[in-house]
Amino acid sequence: MVGCRSSGVVTASTLVFTGQCKLISIHAIAIGAPTVLKVWDGTAASGKEIARISLAPDETIEFDMHGVLCSAGLYIEEVSGAMAASVEYA
Repeated sequence: MVGCRSSGVVTASTLVFTGQCKLISIHAIAIGAPTVLKVWDGTAASGKEIARISLAPDETIEFDMHGVLCSAGLYIEEVSGAMAASVEYA
Protein backbone atom coordinates (compact mmCIF):
# COMPACT_ATOMS: atom_id res chain seq x y z
CA MET A 1 0.00 0.00 0.00
CA VAL A 2 1.31 3.41 -0.97
CA GLY A 3 -0.48 5.44 1.68
CA CYS A 4 -3.81 6.25 3.26
CA ARG A 5 -5.79 9.03 4.91
CA SER A 6 -6.71 9.30 8.57
CA SER A 7 -9.75 10.70 10.34
CA GLY A 8 -7.43 11.95 13.04
CA VAL A 9 -8.42 11.20 16.63
CA VAL A 10 -12.14 11.65 17.23
CA THR A 11 -13.88 11.54 20.60
CA ALA A 12 -17.53 11.45 19.52
CA SER A 13 -19.68 10.07 16.71
CA THR A 14 -18.72 11.72 13.42
CA LEU A 15 -18.83 11.52 9.65
CA VAL A 16 -15.31 10.71 8.47
CA PHE A 17 -15.70 10.57 4.69
CA THR A 18 -18.41 10.69 2.02
CA GLY A 19 -18.05 8.53 -1.07
CA GLN A 20 -16.39 5.25 -2.01
CA CYS A 21 -13.25 4.29 -0.09
CA LYS A 22 -11.31 1.39 1.36
CA LEU A 23 -11.26 0.99 5.14
CA ILE A 24 -7.69 0.11 6.13
CA SER A 25 -7.72 0.05 9.94
CA ILE A 26 -9.38 1.24 13.14
CA HIS A 27 -7.45 2.38 16.24
CA ALA A 28 -9.36 2.96 19.47
CA ILE A 29 -9.07 3.33 23.23
CA ALA A 30 -11.84 3.23 25.84
CA ILE A 31 -11.39 6.18 28.17
CA GLY A 32 -12.17 5.12 31.74
CA ALA A 33 -15.29 3.05 31.03
CA PRO A 34 -16.45 0.06 28.97
CA THR A 35 -16.99 1.35 25.44
CA VAL A 36 -18.71 0.15 22.28
CA LEU A 37 -18.07 1.77 18.92
CA LYS A 38 -19.33 0.97 15.43
CA VAL A 39 -18.08 1.86 11.98
CA TRP A 40 -20.68 2.22 9.22
CA ASP A 41 -20.52 2.22 5.43
CA GLY A 42 -22.50 5.42 5.04
CA THR A 43 -22.94 8.99 6.16
CA ALA A 44 -24.83 8.23 9.40
CA ALA A 45 -25.23 5.50 12.01
CA SER A 46 -27.42 3.38 9.74
CA GLY A 47 -27.15 1.11 6.75
CA LYS A 48 -24.30 -1.40 6.53
CA GLU A 49 -22.39 -1.92 9.78
CA ILE A 50 -18.76 -2.67 8.93
CA ALA A 51 -17.29 -3.20 12.42
CA ARG A 52 -18.41 -3.32 16.06
CA ILE A 53 -15.75 -3.09 18.75
CA SER A 54 -16.28 -3.59 22.50
CA LEU A 55 -13.49 -2.38 24.79
CA ALA A 56 -12.82 -2.73 28.52
CA PRO A 57 -11.88 0.46 30.40
CA ASP A 58 -8.56 1.85 29.13
CA GLU A 59 -8.19 -1.01 26.61
CA THR A 60 -6.51 -0.12 23.30
CA ILE A 61 -7.00 -1.94 20.01
CA GLU A 62 -5.83 -1.86 16.41
CA PHE A 63 -8.32 -3.52 14.08
CA ASP A 64 -6.91 -4.32 10.61
CA MET A 65 -9.70 -4.13 8.01
CA HIS A 66 -7.60 -5.22 4.98
CA GLY A 67 -9.04 -2.56 2.64
CA VAL A 68 -12.75 -3.36 3.00
CA LEU A 69 -14.57 -1.50 0.22
CA CYS A 70 -17.16 0.99 1.52
CA SER A 71 -19.51 2.35 -1.14
CA ALA A 72 -21.20 5.32 0.56
CA GLY A 73 -18.68 6.65 3.09
CA LEU A 74 -17.37 6.14 6.62
CA TYR A 75 -19.17 7.04 9.83
CA ILE A 76 -17.82 6.22 13.30
CA GLU A 77 -20.36 5.92 16.11
CA GLU A 78 -19.69 6.04 19.85
CA VAL A 79 -22.48 3.75 21.05
CA SER A 80 -21.60 3.78 24.75
CA GLY A 81 -18.76 4.80 27.04
CA ALA A 82 -16.05 7.23 26.00
CA MET A 83 -13.60 6.66 23.14
CA ALA A 84 -10.68 8.18 21.34
CA ALA A 85 -10.48 6.56 17.92
CA SER A 86 -9.19 7.00 14.41
CA VAL A 87 -9.92 5.26 11.13
CA GLU A 88 -7.46 4.99 8.28
CA TYR A 89 -8.83 4.72 4.76
CA ALA A 90 -7.85 5.06 1.12
